[in-house]
Amino acid sequence: MTLQSPRCLSCQASLCALVLTLAWTAPTSASTPAPMFRGNPGRTGELVGPGPTGTPVLKWRFRTEEAVVVSPAIAGGVLYAGSGDHHLYALDARSGRERWRFLAGAGFYSSPAIADGTVYAGGNDGVLYAVDAATGGERWRFVTGAPVWSSPVVVDGRLYFGSIDGGLYAVDAANGRLVWRYATDGTIWSSSPAVVAGVAYVGVFAERASGHGFLTAVDTTTGTERWRFQTDGAIYNSPAVANGTVCVASNDGTLHALDTANGSERWQDRPAEGSGFGSSPAVSGGTVYVSDRAGNLVAIDAATGQRRWRVRYGATLGTSPILSDGIAYLATENGTMLAVDTATRAVRWDFETHAETGSSPVVAGGMVFLGTGPSYRENAAGFVYAIGDR
Repeated sequence: MTLQSPRCLSCQASLCALVLTLAWTAPTSASTPAPMFRGNPGRTGELVGPGPTGTPVLKWRFRTEEAVVVSPAIAGGVLYAGSGDHHLYALDARSGRERWRFLAGAGFYSSPAIADGTVYAGGNDGVLYAVDAATGGERWRFVTGAPVWSSPVVVDGRLYFGSIDGGLYAVDAANGRLVWRYATDGTIWSSSPAVVAGVAYVGVFAERASGHGFLTAVDTTTGTERWRFQTDGAIYNSPAVANGTVCVASNDGTLHALDTANGSERWQDRPAEGSGFGSSPAVSGGTVYVSDRAGNLVAIDAATGQRRWRVRYGATLGTSPILSDGIAYLATENGTMLAVDTATRAVRWDFETHAETGSSPVVAGGMVFLGTGPSYRENAAGFVYAIGDR
């Protein structure tokens, strides 16, 4: 197997599958999940919304010097987005006005998480940064042995994230002190841990020669492995955990559904045409939603593994689906933003960004936000788009 860089936008979906989370105006509290990648610690891809109700138009866009290939997060009416240009940006979500920018040692390829007035994001320099959400000042940093493309999750005052050095880390969110490090005997690329009921689940690239991978379940109290499930392909995407089942797609194109208690496989699915699944799954209402590399959005019964429906759009889907109010939001690699009604399978609307897409969308306050790479129509390296009603 020849390993390609997950930072290539054309393979961003299968290797990063990064999506963002939100809290539009409400502050984080004990009963409100912190804004983080894929909406919640289980990484199910469910967002509060709402999204646009009519035909959307461009509300604003913010230009960056390099691509925005990871999903932003929203809290208190502020959108936080990392770019390959070494900056983490804080933008007014309504107007796109820049509030501050934070300069790191390298680009950001980890989606931010926000809790207790702090923004956490991993950098390509191997550092997990903690930045004051109001001022953009650095609070602390934690240094790993390799780039951090895995997005942090915040649970009970701890950050959990992976590094390309192969470690799954648990760090005190208040001061950045290491609680424990679990050595996976592999590499954690852009798979971001899901943390549910005292267990962290993360995907691993195990063997460079064979291309095999595994999903590991690690006890969050002790940092010891409970079980692992080996896959024929590396796991670059992020698992989703709901109702005692963890779903994850491996790089050989297979979607696996595993029992969270012991890692036994409940079912698996692989497209008959051999294209394989390329996104992180989203789970809501007993249904798993996942996009394949041939350009289909597929809905699967979470309990049985039976296909419910498949809708083809004629273009490769570049990002993982996000769910809100019965709508699946996703973007193609060539820059088309789609809103799909999960009940009728109809496309409610589409929007052309005319830019290479690597970031999954986020919905909040009647708007959709999306990061992109180079524009096809102008000399620009990256943007954050805000799309809303007229």
